[in-house]
Amino acid sequence: MTARMGTTDSLSRRGFLAGIGMTPFLTTAALAQSASAIPDDRSLGSLKDAKGTKLVLLGTAGGPGVGRKAYSTSHMMLSDGAAYILDCGLGVTNQFARTGIPFGAVRSIFITHHHPDHNLEYGPLLVVGWIQGMSQRVSAFGPPPLKSMTEDFLRGYEATIDFWAEDMKMRPLRAIDVTEISSSGPVMKDDRVSVRSVLVEHPPVNPAFGYRFDFKDRSIAFSGDTAPLPAVAELAKGADVLVHEAMYVQAVEANARAQIARGRPINYDAYIAHMMGSHSPVEEVGKIAHAAGVKTLVLSHFTPSLDSITDDMWREAAARYFKGEIVVGKDLMVI
Repeated sequence: MTARMGTTDSLSRRGFLAGIGMTPFLTTAALAQSASAIPDDRSLGSLKDAKGTKLVLLGTAGGPGVGRKAYSTSHMMLSDGAAYILDCGLGVTNQFARTGIPFGAVRSIFITHHHPDHNLEYGPLLVVGWIQGMSQRVSAFGPPPLKSMTEDFLRGYEATIDFWAEDMKMRPLRAIDVTEISSSGPVMKDDRVSVRSVLVEHPPVNPAFGYRFDFKDRSIAFSGDTAPLPAVAELAKGADVLVHEAMYVQAVEANARAQIARGRPINYDAYIAHMMGSHSPVEEVGKIAHAAGVKTLVLSHFTPSLDSITDDMWREAAARYFKGEIVVGKDLMVI
């Protein structure tokens, strides 16, 4: 078992508990209204003539919920016109299209682990991307069984693909290059970026990964879904940006109690033990960013993703231990 960071102190905030008590469970449509629209100072307009490397947060909500303001987890890095996508939660295809970057710019897709809020739209992204001009030379990287998942999906959609190809006189989408990774270490390298991975702790999913992307001008690390780990701090050592999942423990606890009060058959102790063993309290994220010495910490994959937890509350919790720039992520924010 990988060594873990210490546990967090309990949070104490007034005013948000009432909002928590009125929300349904994490995976239902009415819960998890996330933070608002694209900030003016970090808008997609900066991608139009972007030089160097930009990070776009395509989706920032944790969990496979629906009916929310924020989409499930996905990211895009754009480096001198080449696009790299990390995770494919629900909404990734439409969110990528909203960036204005052509699908033909996509070079590689990376998956951190096989939970639906990270891989559910991987197959649809391939098919829609193919229709929209994505090269069949695109490559994918992630834990097993990514290769068989890709093959099975394309086999299942063969008739759909063939009908479209026949009608539009296109070369059918048959396969893409898939590399499965099972351990920490180098993942890939091309003329723009070098990528390496680290095993993280997200039981019962195994393996699950964090990634680091070292471009010529910037380094960007991602925690993936994980309990707080020194290994993530080591991966992100000296990086320009660390994108880390964030959990607000008091809100998770209050939400579980509210569901039990409504008669939902939830084992409180088991649920909280799972959340604490698989995710990172936001204070611990601050400790990891401090240990890594990163310039900018980006909070994302919010658990839970609620309007009643304000940006200041997320930021202040992480700032107890990290004194650098802290960005509370929003969908389609450019960094």
